[in-house]
Amino acid sequence: MDFLKSQNLIDNTIITKTVEEEAKNALTGAVEKTIRNVAAPNLVSRYGIMVLQHLIFNDAMDKLDFYVEECSNRLSINRSQRESVKTKEIEPFLLETSKHTLRFIQPNIPGFISSSLRSELTDRILESLPTKGVVYKGMPGDKDLTIMAEATLIYRKFEGKEKVYLASNDNHFKPNPIQIGSYNSSSMYYTGELDSTVRDKIAEKFGFICEEPSKLLAILQEELKAKENTKKHT
Repeated sequence: MDFLKSQNLIDNTIITKTVEEEAKNALTGAVEKTIRNVAAPNLVSRYGIMVLQHLIFNDAMDKLDFYVEECSNRLSINRSQRESVKTKEIEPFLLETSKHTLRFIQPNIPGFISSSLRSELTDRILESLPTKGVVYKGMPGDKDLTIMAEATLIYRKFEGKEKVYLASNDNHFKPNPIQIGSYNSSSMYYTGELDSTVRDKIAEKFGFICEEPSKLLAILQEELKAKENTKKHT
């Protein structure tokens, strides 16, 4: 928030009702997961943990409301247009894209194969397959499709004259990690590389650019430096 204010980017930050709801759902899920992970069999300890998580959750929600108020603008979203873009443009495009996108390699092994043989059989199958795959989760859920449709409408609202970035940690949006082998194989590992094939296809077709929040902040900082350097030399 401080960075956005200091660089006069407040007016360039846009939020929609859908994105705000997703942020609240993520906070709720994080708190509930934490309670499950640290829950103790002792009822007194469990109660204390739940009280603490309740306080943390309320504080997080208050901060989220503050950030929404202080650091963002709301643009009107026509629901019928959004639904049309989602069902007639984005969904068919992603269905077709996912058919031609190499995903992680996970051979289909029948359920009756015992677990003791599964890893060995997987490795044998992988020997005859490409070993490098992009981890792509397949088709996004309805909420993610809605967010993508809203980003498309925002991009079109500016008639393509402004860059529209979508900050997200979801693999449906950001560049995807590359792994070697299959989830069914004990030898599977990540290369540390990222593949932006799907993200770039989305950007080319619908205009908005998806990236992780931290990396997006770095991109904005670089763009601001470039603008400042241009002003100095003019």
